[in-house]
Amino acid sequence: MLKLNHHIQSKNQIKIILVFICILMLNINGFAQNKGLKQKISIQLKEVSLEAALDSIAKLTNTYLTYNANILVDKPKVSLIAKEEVLYDVLRQIIPDANLDFQLVNKQIIIVPVEQKEKLAQEILTPQLNFKKIRGRIVNKKNRRPLSYASIGLRGKAIGTISNIEGEFLLNLQSKHFNDTLVFSFIGFKNTEFPINQITSEELKVELQEDFISLQEVVIRTTDPLALLKSAISKIDQNYPDQASLLTAFYRESVSKNKNYMIYLESILDIYKSSYKSTNRVDMAKVFQSRKIYDSNRLDTVSLRLKGGVEGCLQLDVVKNKIDFLDPENLHNYYFHLDDISSFNNHPVYVINFQPKANLQYPLMQGNLYIDTRSLAIIRAEFSVPFSRVGETRHRFIVQKSSKTKVRPLRIEYVVSYKNINGKYYLNHTKGNLKFKVRHKRKFFAKIFETSFEMAVTEVDTNNVERFKYRERLRPNTVMSQSRLPYDAAFWGSQNYIEPEESIQQALKRINANLQHVAKKDDKK
Repeated sequence: MLKLNHHIQSKNQIKIILVFICILMLNINGFAQNKGLKQKISIQLKEVSLEAALDSIAKLTNTYLTYNANILVDKPKVSLIAKEEVLYDVLRQIIPDANLDFQLVNKQIIIVPVEQKEKLAQEILTPQLNFKKIRGRIVNKKNRRPLSYASIGLRGKAIGTISNIEGEFLLNLQSKHFNDTLVFSFIGFKNTEFPINQITSEELKVELQEDFISLQEVVIRTTDPLALLKSAISKIDQNYPDQASLLTAFYRESVSKNKNYMIYLESILDIYKSSYKSTNRVDMAKVFQSRKIYDSNRLDTVSLRLKGGVEGCLQLDVVKNKIDFLDPENLHNYYFHLDDISSFNNHPVYVINFQPKANLQYPLMQGNLYIDTRSLAIIRAEFSVPFSRVGETRHRFIVQKSSKTKVRPLRIEYVVSYKNINGKYYLNHTKGNLKFKVRHKRKFFAKIFETSFEMAVTEVDTNNVERFKYRERLRPNTVMSQSRLPYDAAFWGSQNYIEPEESIQQALKRINANLQHVAKKDDKK
């Protein structure tokens, strides 16, 4: 466990140290800027769009480009032959507009208006003074095994994140939360808390202790799990928000082929969440910031699009969308069993297992539901398509593919969880994992494609809630990896997101040498 340091330095001393470090970083960056923009490159472009020209330069120089998407509008095609010319001069030939200039910070080439260039350093410095970064790992105290997708949040506040599959987490907190308490929760374990102002370690090790609950400790309201589930469904209007809310969420999706990552995308989303009583208003999402990479060397002629993405994450709110195993009219198609008594947030929860009945015409889900024993709120659902029938679901997930390609699903599984905030349960985390076997008719060996998409809600606002304008919304069929997305390098330093898993981190290092990145900065409304 973390050893708390009771001899904490004064806030003024800490601020001085932070300022010194940030100034030092900026000086180092300044050295990199002088060297980076003066590097010489050779490139040949013929009648390509401005966007393609910038992407080519980013790939050639192993950098990222950040710019306002409006500079691409109505610009002529670019033709250029440069042999050992300075990078800055090449950029100036492509973008001759004297009102724009170039700044390089770390590996980010930022195209900004001249009058904003001097403010860039301050914009980078400010977040480091106003935010505290808490990084760590959550494990089982008994066996030291990592706890995947554990909840991390501020006590009594609608701010938090989750751990990755290896139990690692990263949380960025504003200075106004430095006196709050950090709470770590996981199904079947006792909560652990840390006062934020006493956290001095750069790497926080959190050990959660298993919480064993006997049946005698729980008032069993009924021995019939179906009746228990029906009671939980009847209390949805009572347990979940009856007013619309605005969620800030971290979204991530990836595609791998034969265990090698091809596409990796992260976004910060704004989500308009309609009331759980509402039957005629759908949830909406818009992209606030995004970043993505793909490995062009691993892309091939196999053309398929998988349903999922942001829309899939929103649909995984099973309580709101009344999926079959929570639809009163379809409960007769399942067997329900009270499988266990577990705990969450230091309180008992029922664990109800459900299985589809045999010989049904369509394949249905199987899995577990977690229901709070006091409120009867559904706090978590884990479900998947039975392996014996997963092949029948192909048309549900394949949107587009080559006629010469055969696709067979191998695994379809999901998880969704909810978080109690002031007596109401809000969407907390959704995740989907899909695995497919793909074979081209002219090739002997098949390829295994895996796609994963997940969303973690990092903040909930119930006061400043407005529906999004039509042009702002993500369309339900949007394929994020093929979309133009806003990007701002400085923005990500203060955001909460899910730490990449080790396998993804290794993939990103490998992909980095052949990086192609679409980077755009959205207009401030």
